[in-house]
Amino acid sequence: MITIITSTLNALHMLKYTSDSIFRQGLKDWQWIIVDGDSSDGTKEWLEEIAGMSRNVEFISEPDQGIYDAWNKALPLVRGEWVIFLGAGDKLKNPDVLQNCMRYLVEITPDINLAYGSVEYINNVVDNSGSRSPARWAGIEGKWVWCRPEQPNHQGVFHRRGLLINNGFDSSYRFAGDTAIMLPELMHNGAVEIPLCVTLRLLDGVSINPRNRIKVLREVLRINRSIGLGSTRMMYQYAALFYHVVKTRFSRKAG
Repeated sequence: MITIITSTLNALHMLKYTSDSIFRQGLKDWQWIIVDGDSSDGTKEWLEEIAGMSRNVEFISEPDQGIYDAWNKALPLVRGEWVIFLGAGDKLKNPDVLQNCMRYLVEITPDINLAYGSVEYINNVVDNSGSRSPARWAGIEGKWVWCRPEQPNHQGVFHRRGLLINNGFDSSYRFAGDTAIMLPELMHNGAVEIPLCVTLRLLDGVSINPRNRIKVLREVLRINRSIGLGSTRMMYQYAALFYHVVKTRFSRKAG
């Protein structure tokens, strides 16, 4: 089984686009866990309706402390061996994608806890294709972006259930909690790359928002120090931070 986890808050119209791509999957052995932060736009009532119609859907609706707190609430409910996180408005690429990914996932040895396909960026929920992200794991000697080694977009990453249950997400992070789990795992055990596009990612996430750019980078630098990367390419790390500080300030002035 593959488990999909989505956190949401007052985004019912976008959540419905995500649900459509999930319910159209040819693979029937999936689980969708939605953690709603006590929305006031009818999300809870809609979730009650679809959960009543499908045993594949489970949900929680209550206040939370942010995305990683919400994801942690979902973990005790996970029944799938592999877990992927989609945001409200993100969509699975096509109706066969989970079935095709499963053909690769069942062949992965137990020592590997991460597998990933690619992600396409879309501008709105009605788009069915977009710009393919080149992000992939090439080790700490490979390409660096955002003050760290490049890692796959989390919307295209399958996490082995045990990795998440044993670690959980550090909810003290507001933007980079997925990096805090993925980066050390990639460094120690690597990942399997699946030659498929998995997800259409909506370009409005909190970490993408230019107003949050510096906050993201500061969290990444904190993660680097905690996992022994603080002194690796140190000049690059702080030069990248400085560049984005300047870029953000000029963008605000221009705005």
